[in-house]
Amino acid sequence: MERTVQTGAGAMRDVATGRELAATRVAYVADGPAADAPWVGVLYESSEWSDFKLAQELAARDLPVRLIDMERPDAVRAALSCRLLVSRVFASALARGHAASHARMAEVVARAGERGIALINPGRAHAFEISKRAATEALGQAGIAVPKVYACDVPGAIDPAALAYPCLIKPDCGGRSARTAVLHSADEARAFLAEAPAETAFIVESFERARAGYLTRIEIVGGRAAHVHRRSIAANGLSSYHFGSTYEPYDDCPEPVVAAAERAAALLGFEVGSFDVIETAEAAVFIDANAVSNVSADCEELLGYDLMAEHAAYIAGRYRALFG
Repeated sequence: MERTVQTGAGAMRDVATGRELAATRVAYVADGPAADAPWVGVLYESSEWSDFKLAQELAARDLPVRLIDMERPDAVRAALSCRLLVSRVFASALARGHAASHARMAEVVARAGERGIALINPGRAHAFEISKRAATEALGQAGIAVPKVYACDVPGAIDPAALAYPCLIKPDCGGRSARTAVLHSADEARAFLAEAPAETAFIVESFERARAGYLTRIEIVGGRAAHVHRRSIAANGLSSYHFGSTYEPYDDCPEPVVAAAERAAALLGFEVGSFDVIETAEAAVFIDANAVSNVSADCEELLGYDLMAEHAAYIAGRYRALFG
């Protein structure tokens, strides 16, 4: 039987060759073992290259994989029919109009434990994925350096006069630097808030200045720092692939920074994930925590490692420890 995973509306891709196949029906589970097999469910909400790549990598390791679209009304039922679940539901789902995926993910997390279904990451990690304030507060309470939080509320409830400048503003549940800005004055804050979605909660934090002009990204696999790289800071004060930031390996990252990332992963329940860190003159400040990591094909080629393959290898190990 040809092993396939769905790549879109009715399109299927051969796991071994990556070749697009013509589908005879619209499905969102892979063809494969019998219905009572201990399925691995990859829960996704958008057509991310890395989501389908992860499913392909798992299938290539002979795991029975279901690729489950959390925007579908029957997604929870499908997820609860699996024995091991991997969340690819990004915080940024809200920006794509995929609030339903967040609601269904919350239901899956609540019910999985009752069914004895394992999750990678555990449920508490998803709570930190979808709230920057929750992650920041949890890390700060544990003694890890984090930005100071000035406000976290909808635009109409944030008082520009009560903020310290410069500061960083971003959605409490969001990602990829969307609707994120460095504010230098109360006037800039008023202008930003006037244009911001009225129902979106924003977090406003102290702006941390990098001592060497780059952000440190630490990728976690199996609770350990698997890769560290530098990402340059763009002219607008932010560091993002979307703003033209460049990447390079950071092999000499200070050991205390790496150790802090591994401690943060344990605190937040990140078996796989990533942290963004600004190394200031005083401390390594953890400015973002991502339970759902994403690397584009371009970044994979540039950095020289296949993050989704490494995630798949870890998940396969967990699967075989559970099911043989």
